[in-house]
Amino acid sequence: MSTVIPVQEPVFAFTSGETFDEFCAAQPQELATLLRRVFAGARIDADTQLYLATYPTWLTCVVLVEDQTPETTIILPILVRLADACPRLELRILSPAMDLTAINELVEEDMDLEEDLDDMDLPLLLFFDEEWNQQARWGPRPAAAEERLESWMTAHPEYEALLEDEESDDSPELDRLLDVLTHQMRFWYNDDLSKATVAEIRAILEKLESQ
Repeated sequence: MSTVIPVQEPVFAFTSGETFDEFCAAQPQELATLLRRVFAGARIDADTQLYLATYPTWLTCVVLVEDQTPETTIILPILVRLADACPRLELRILSPAMDLTAINELVEEDMDLEEDLDDMDLPLLLFFDEEWNQQARWGPRPAAAEERLESWMTAHPEYEALLEDEESDDSPELDRLLDVLTHQMRFWYNDDLSKATVAEIRAILEKLESQ
């Protein structure tokens, strides 16, 4: 038996999310400054800018992020920059601390944001059409980033061990490793991974446009 979703729920799933400015305002000052700096430095090639500016299909996107992770710091501003360049694409940001009930009713059946969230890699970008049907998803990073991240993790096994330790939230060593990884990821994305991210998102949009 299918679940009937009240008309207001899909809209609430979107409007309960935050804009980039609202998300930044809710973060510690140092992280908010870094997020805005990465956003200011994010670039989209001229051809993709033109493609986004003339994109014909209305889409709504929700990106689910962890508040303080290297991926959020580096990738979220790129996604926001892409959304800003596309007049027919609106984006809001959700985090695991928020009520995800409404958005969970809209995602595909193979995914349960409330039950499986602890095992999911974030950020997760979800694309919805005008009828609030999920059309695509992307995340947590471009394919080209996987090998580099795996190599870094192999070289720093203590990072993953500290992440899994529930008592390490205030660990100076974890904070240091987070800073090291964030710096390394900024280098990767400034090198070529920002372009890879833009290319993958554009490929999704092109596929949705042709449907």
